[in-house]
Amino acid sequence: MFTLRRFFDNFSGGLAKLIPGSEAKHIKLGKLGEDLAVKALVADGYKIKERNSRISKREVDIIATHGDLLVFVEVKTRSNRSFGKPLEAVDNKRRNRLRRAAEIYLLKKKFKDVSVRFDIVTVDFTDSAKPEIEIVKNAF
Repeated sequence: MFTLRRFFDNFSGGLAKLIPGSEAKHIKLGKLGEDLAVKALVADGYKIKERNSRISKREVDIIATHGDLLVFVEVKTRSNRSFGKPLEAVDNKRRNRLRRAAEIYLLKKKFKDVSVRFDIVTVDFTDSAKPEIEIVKNAF
């Protein structure tokens, strides 16, 4: 049976995109994960430059500096193991997208002679309400 709700739910975010304040659980979880990742990165000496940066149809969760490096950070948050461990979600396809976004970002911002690194921050809520946060430096 066709319903308007089913129609919208077939699209990313479903009705959550159309009704203010009704974000889907996974979107809220992702935002919480990114907030916690930023806190962990800052505590580890990173300086956050941008968050959720849209680069030529790609999104980079966090762009930061760490020492003299420009770091592109992918954040993966999980509340259960239905889709595997957070680190497993950063497959070759996602890595290639992040690399390409970094290339475009560097060209658009006219960076020259800058060293780049790709990190992953995992935020794992599967074992308790208190998340386990891991920063994987130079992940790929």
